[in-house]
Amino acid sequence: MTERDEMRTKYIFIHHTVGDSSDQDFDLHCHSFYEIVYFEDGDVVYLIEGKEYRPKPYSVLLIGPNVFHGVKTKSTMPYKRYVLHFSPEIVPEQIRKALLSFYGANSGKIYYENIRNFGLNEGYNNIFECRSMPEEIRDMSISIAVQGLLTKLLYMSKTVDNTAPKGNANTTVSDMIVYLNENICSPISLDFLAKKFYISKHHLNKVFRKATGTTVGKYINYKRVTQAQQLINKGYSASRAAIESGFGDYSSFYRAYTKLLGHVPSEDKTLFE
Repeated sequence: MTERDEMRTKYIFIHHTVGDSSDQDFDLHCHSFYEIVYFEDGDVVYLIEGKEYRPKPYSVLLIGPNVFHGVKTKSTMPYKRYVLHFSPEIVPEQIRKALLSFYGANSGKIYYENIRNFGLNEGYNNIFECRSMPEEIRDMSISIAVQGLLTKLLYMSKTVDNTAPKGNANTTVSDMIVYLNENICSPISLDFLAKKFYISKHHLNKVFRKATGTTVGKYINYKRVTQAQQLINKGYSASRAAIESGFGDYSSFYRAYTKLLGHVPSEDKTLFE
């Protein structure tokens, strides 16, 4: 059984969820927005870009755009968490860079423990409270509340040492992921990767799937599709977004986009509504 309190607007999707079902498979995905997971309790494992994180109560995971990740629940112990998905447009442009400077890709830190005293649950609840406000001030109030939560996280990032993940990250796969992310828009083949990393194609696929939960091909497609989605939501045409994201032709882009996201590119006008 799962209980969820949620709210959606043009720029955010927030929920507080308590569930007691177990799932031994990672729900792997990739998206074009920012995500903040405030973990309260449960027996779960997060797999983020080939590294495992086993969060402790009152910890936070910072998942940036275009980051391949998933979670699996290890038991029926209640899994409690606050989650905020947001577009950076929710933050005024003049302070956006500074307020998001703590984020994973910028700081290299994505997991923090022992942060109960930083008031993150209060920050989430402040956002929820905005839904009862009059329509003419609701969006402004949500933006201010989100900025408040991000300010708490920025302060946290400068105060608490992050905890390095303890897991079975494969060095070759980690190096390969870095390479793929830096060259995701370039032509990439299994033959090329096997030669570059001195590994057979068969073994490459085997170790990559074991570390990330997916194949090299699916990983690349997810990354390219979510990058294209970001560009479409910035106003790019679908055909230009396809080219900019590394797809060789529009038909292959269209097939990958609809398969992974469940809708056609022309429907991507807003992220959350």
